[in-house]
Amino acid sequence: MKRVLPDSKPSLDYTLWERLKMTSPTQRVIPDQRNWLASIDRGASHESELWAAEGRNRSQLDDTKVFDFISLSSTLDGWFDEVQYNEEDLRTRIIAIMNKVEGGPFYFDGQHESLLEINWTVLGRVIGSAIANLGSGKKWWFVKGNDALTTHRFWSELKRLQVGDTYDSDRDARHNSHYSKGIDHEVWEGIGDFYRQRKTSFDPDSEMLRSTSHRPSSPFWRENHRPHRIYPNPLALMHQSLMYAKRRGDEDPGELANDHGKITLQILGEAIKGLRGQDADRFARFAIKIHGLCAFHIVRTDIMQQKIGLHLFSNLVAKRTTRDVGGTNVPDIAKQLKTGFSLARVLSILADKDHKVIDWSTAEKETVDEIVNDLS
Repeated sequence: MKRVLPDSKPSLDYTLWERLKMTSPTQRVIPDQRNWLASIDRGASHESELWAAEGRNRSQLDDTKVFDFISLSSTLDGWFDEVQYNEEDLRTRIIAIMNKVEGGPFYFDGQHESLLEINWTVLGRVIGSAIANLGSGKKWWFVKGNDALTTHRFWSELKRLQVGDTYDSDRDARHNSHYSKGIDHEVWEGIGDFYRQRKTSFDPDSEMLRSTSHRPSSPFWRENHRPHRIYPNPLALMHQSLMYAKRRGDEDPGELANDHGKITLQILGEAIKGLRGQDADRFARFAIKIHGLCAFHIVRTDIMQQKIGLHLFSNLVAKRTTRDVGGTNVPDIAKQLKTGFSLARVLSILADKDHKVIDWSTAEKETVDEIVNDLS
């Protein structure tokens, strides 16, 4: 499978996109086209005819050859600009919100600098698991995002054990005061032994290391001078409460095993769309929600789904943050990923209006070829 850009010059992606914007307007891939592509895409990404160097038909009724281009949602540009140009005010606003969260001031004491840093790698894992679960519900593939399901079950069981015999799922979903002095040592040891013995590829103790590199996205933190004192991330607990509220508010809720991906992507989509508007705290609220989303996700297992979440999403983030690449051609991404997931179906989920994680557009193959030949 040939590349659109020469193998020796992949960094031309920035110049290609900038030239495309100046010479020929790109066209957004509308929902009907996304549904059509999702229905016909077959096989591994690097073998699909849709992502060949010969291009694909623009639509069922238009045989003009085009290449697809994707990028992070343009709505996220506001976040990156805020971090770059308004850092101090953003930090102040995040701290002000975080200080109102039960347990927040204690958990993030001395960690204020990191509150502006999104853990895009973990967010990619979250997205991959959610896509796997949502696509499984559509019978698109068999991988179901079980790492996220294990995550949900872990947090629920942890809260039940911590509260004890008086536990009430509805009442205790709304508050977390029972964690004010940390997780009971016996509870932590017991739940850790349970998951290690079940061979889930998940050891809660290993997740403690995440607090060393990035406290906001870490699920737990252990006090250095009191090694048996472990605290859950209050932002993860906020996310758990939000997940519970979403399920309670669903008119036709399914089993958690089948629904968690849909709800996760709804929450992510709401956080992204919340960046629009005039609310002065919108960027701070985005950071708080994303930190909670990342901290809640604690199981990392399935390599297959990491390709569509971690590798695909993180690749787009890296290109945006390091080289300001506005659009990357999909055929070259498909060749690089070599994922067994239908890439058109993955992109259709990411570009859905309720999630809006990416922007997806096309450019005519003839125009792209002319620019690439000129650049080469």
